Amino acid sequence: MLLESLMIIATVLATGIEAACVPAEEGGYDYLLRVEPDLALAGSQHALTSDVPADARDVRRVRIYLADRWPTAVERTVADAASRPRPPAVIQAVATEATALEASGEAAPRPWGLFIGALVALFLSLGANAYLGMLLTQLRTRYLEDVQQSAVTSG
Repeated sequence: MLLESLMIIATVLATGIEAACVPAEEGGYDYLLRVEPDLALAGSQHALTSDVPADARDVRRVRIYLADRWPTAVERTVADAASRPRPPAVIQAVATEATALEASGEAAPRPWGLFIGALVALFLSLGANAYLGMLLTQLRTRYLEDVQQSAVTSG
């Protein structure tokens, strides 16, 4: 089971699922998915998923393509949508949502504990390396003194 899961993850990373959100002709947006045939025909029991972005408002249709690459007409649409700036309405909606979260006091949780833990681990590692460097220097100095003493006494 574990090996099968790892193989599926490797397949998804190697081939994969591509997604794009493009404006539709009749208004709103189309959410396009491209799944490579090898991935779909592998007979996997696991679900293939793609999350619609939170800022993609008014998605009216989901189109799924089972192909190695986007069809030519769709590829141009995806390229045009990627180069086009976001509409002001979408930017305004995302900004309004962020302002509403700030006003309600429900800010996104920040991983301060992990950050501080990583900093403590970093400083402990740097301190340990400095200590080992000083210890190595001290041992090398003693070794050189012993070698010089043995050369003087034997010579």
